[in-house]
Amino acid sequence: MKKNIKNIIWPILFILVVSNIYIFVSGIKISDEINRYESEITKIHQENIDLEKKTYEVESLKYTASMAASLNFIEKPAPLILNKAAYALNR
Repeated sequence: MKKNIKNIIWPILFILVVSNIYIFVSGIKISDEINRYESEITKIHQENIDLEKKTYEVESLKYTASMAASLNFIEKPAPLILNKAAYALNR
């Protein structure tokens, strides 16, 4: 009877050890995939932020151009050079 129990325990232990090794290796592979996905998510998030900034800039320029056109700001102003101190001091 003892011999039968020993003969059954060794294959069960072997199966448990092999399954434990398989689960460990699978866990390592899954953690590598998780790290890869996290780095891709970080990269995509940064690209999204950059694209949002560019979109805001373009929308701002379009809004400014449409307001300038509606207010008839067609000519570019010429620079005004003030040689007299009275202009600078507003007297």
